[in-house]
Amino acid sequence: MRKQRHEQSKAAARIYDKMHKKTFGGPSDGSYEILASIARGNKSVDIACGEGIIERLAPETVGVEFSLNALKKARKNGAKHLVLADAHALPFKDNAFDISICAGSLEHFADPKQALLEMARISKIQVLTVHRKLPFPLGILSELASKFLNIKHQPIERPVNASDLGKMVKNAGLYIIFKGIWTLPVNYGRPIKFLPQFHSLPSCHFVISIKQ
Repeated sequence: MRKQRHEQSKAAARIYDKMHKKTFGGPSDGSYEILASIARGNKSVDIACGEGIIERLAPETVGVEFSLNALKKARKNGAKHLVLADAHALPFKDNAFDISICAGSLEHFADPKQALLEMARISKIQVLTVHRKLPFPLGILSELASKFLNIKHQPIERPVNASDLGKMVKNAGLYIIFKGIWTLPVNYGRPIKFLPQFHSLPSCHFVISIKQ
């Protein structure tokens, strides 16, 4: 399992390196500003930080990313504290941080359970936004459209339902103190071009947890 996870992560990192040669930003709905306000003033780490938007807004935050090109972009964007590492094996001591943030990335990891265990190990509080598994029949239609039209979202794409996310959090030894829905719409940025953005069906879970 560990070897397979390692190979999947290496393959995904190569793809993300190519993706980050171009602009590969995130939503402009205020998400990053809110997450940065949580990080600001705390000893915080941002897992899978991408191009460092949170780090630009909260400069004391440590950004972790397995794509070297993403880190280069993050540095240009003003991020100060950056670490090249895989989310499945974080190079930090136990309880090194007050808060760990993972914004829209857990569902893209080769082994999200292991990544969550690592977040639990290094931080007292965990803040997650995680792509939801869409309800029937929208989820099936999205999968079929992506498959038959060869639409590439991200190298690994495994949205989760609320129940499975809750089990992962509990199995990591964490306790959810807040759970809700993030307002990012389904089909944000319209990767499936012929479908609109579904604003009434927000696409992400929002969870804050602490160690039990």
